[in-house]
Amino acid sequence: MDNLNELYHPERFAEIATRHQKAFRWESQNHIPLGIHVVNPAYGKGLNYRDWLNPEPFFELQRKVLIDTLQVGSDLLPTVAINHLGDAVLTSMFGAQLLMPETASATLQEIGPTPVPLLSSIEEVAGLGVPGMDAGIMPDVMRIVRYYKERLPSWVHVVAPMPAGPFSTAMELRGSDFLLDLFDHPEESRHLIDLCVRLQVEVERNVRILSGEALDQHLTNFGILGMGLRLGDDTMVNLSPSLIRGFCFPAFARVNRLCGGKGHIHFCTLEHRREEFIYPLLAGSPEVAVASTQFGFEYYETHLNELRRRLAVESFYGDALSYVRNRYGSFKEWANDFVPRFKNESGLVLYCQVDSIKEGMDMWNVWKEAHAR
Repeated sequence: MDNLNELYHPERFAEIATRHQKAFRWESQNHIPLGIHVVNPAYGKGLNYRDWLNPEPFFELQRKVLIDTLQVGSDLLPTVAINHLGDAVLTSMFGAQLLMPETASATLQEIGPTPVPLLSSIEEVAGLGVPGMDAGIMPDVMRIVRYYKERLPSWVHVVAPMPAGPFSTAMELRGSDFLLDLFDHPEESRHLIDLCVRLQVEVERNVRILSGEALDQHLTNFGILGMGLRLGDDTMVNLSPSLIRGFCFPAFARVNRLCGGKGHIHFCTLEHRREEFIYPLLAGSPEVAVASTQFGFEYYETHLNELRRRLAVESFYGDALSYVRNRYGSFKEWANDFVPRFKNESGLVLYCQVDSIKEGMDMWNVWKEAHAR
């Protein structure tokens, strides 16, 4: 199939959006939303980061992924994300150089170029201001957004690069020495984070004018209708709870007040590194609605009473699918155990990635059957 319009099902998309929103609002609906992305590894052949500002090859990859994904018909909205720029947008606008990866891949978790720290001393922040919208690769980002919009039906959402959180962006600009600056130069550190907040909001505003997406409603780059902006702040896991409250939470608050209210905060988790001290902190923040992290579904399973109506969870991506297959023997065995116990609860949205339409359809059938148990 190559015709996107044949996959346009507005009533089904409205149902999916409602499922996402009910889950994040902790409203019971007898269904745990599960999105299944189909990303054929063959689609990544030939991609090269030498062409990273040429939208054509990355658009073609995303278009194929969308067509395959919609054929499965899981709990995902029709979304094409500009996800190959990594954290390059804001850092480039401040003037940071970028190191290109040698290869690209067919994945929804594309990391993009690596910013080189710009500031050799935190005192240099005194010479920084909020860059204009013509700085760095921002003109290229706007050109890429236009390219995507012109070639997609109006019902497909174009999602701009997922923004790194203000703290993570500040740390990319300063490097790991920023962790010491928090103690030695707290005011300069706060000023750098605040510059990142202000730039982030301006970039979101300008991109959304082109993409047609409302500033107070957010589709994540994974096809989930979210609660406020989804910020990636992986580096906060290096901080103590008091530092997170003092430096990260005020930045989340400033961004979210201007971008739709409570939002998602992403932090990476692995099977052997769960960073579980983060969940109670986020649950205690009035500015955070959702913890977005790979292994959050297991924390949800064991701490539901602590999370209920305080912090929803978006998870199951990354290595989570292979983990449950290894631990339970198959996705079906895990689903038949997990779903009957939690289908009448709420506060959870899951999504994952598979290699083929058939694999996705088989998984979706298992998921529906598990809800009938």
